[in-house]
Amino acid sequence: MTTKFSRCWQHLKRNPFRQQLNGEMSSRLTQVISQSELGHRCEIRLVIEARLPLLLAWKGLSARERAVQWFSDLRVWDTECNTGMVLYLLLAERKIELVADRGIAACVPQKQWDQICQQLQNHLAASQAEAGLTEALKALGQLLQQHFPLACTQANPDELSNEPVIIA
Repeated sequence: MTTKFSRCWQHLKRNPFRQQLNGEMSSRLTQVISQSELGHRCEIRLVIEARLPLLLAWKGLSARERAVQWFSDLRVWDTECNTGMVLYLLLAERKIELVADRGIAACVPQKQWDQICQQLQNHLAASQAEAGLTEALKALGQLLQQHFPLACTQANPDELSNEPVIIA
């Protein structure tokens, strides 16, 4: 029971990064996502959640489970080639999750995802959130371009919004 209370408290505390979550940062990250999607068939969604709703924290919903919920709610699975993914940050718990659709997950080794998450974690620990997100999104774009390059004649429609979902 004590862990439930401490987890809820963790989600109630003020997070210094929350103050950086604003429209200007969102606009810059939208541009980074747009650029990161060039040259490959994949779609990237960014979700930054400062904290879970208390009921979900109390019930023990993990960051991974929440990322999968966002993956579903944002219909990331609904891309033509099953090549959508979510980069999810749960700030209250300092958790980062990558959820990739089956078209991507089958091709990209876990070690490559882990490297990108670790670099982002290092930036967040150094209070360099926007720089870390920018670097992570660019790295994801490069990784996806290696595994899912566009053919010269292939169209690259933007199937999902590039705007980050930010829940402060």
